[in-house]
Amino acid sequence: MGRPPWCECDKAGIKKGPWTPEEDLILVSYIHEHGAGRWRLVPVNTGLMRCSKSCRLRWTNYLRPGIRRGNFTPREERVIVHLQ
Repeated sequence: MGRPPWCECDKAGIKKGPWTPEEDLILVSYIHEHGAGRWRLVPVNTGLMRCSKSCRLRWTNYLRPGIRRGNFTPREERVIVHLQ
């Protein structure tokens, strides 16, 4: 007994695994039109068979503009070493 999990990711019909480029496009289009936030509405309004947490994490960690990928610059490495 206890509280049920807050995430609906374990419900039947919810897709798990890698995201497709089509799903990414749907999510990005929705966010550009409606803005980020109110994540529980994203799967309902887009038809994505993903849980709201999965949509939020996909946007935050992979699709959000301004995310930098790749190696640290020499300046960033010096700052990191200095802070240790």
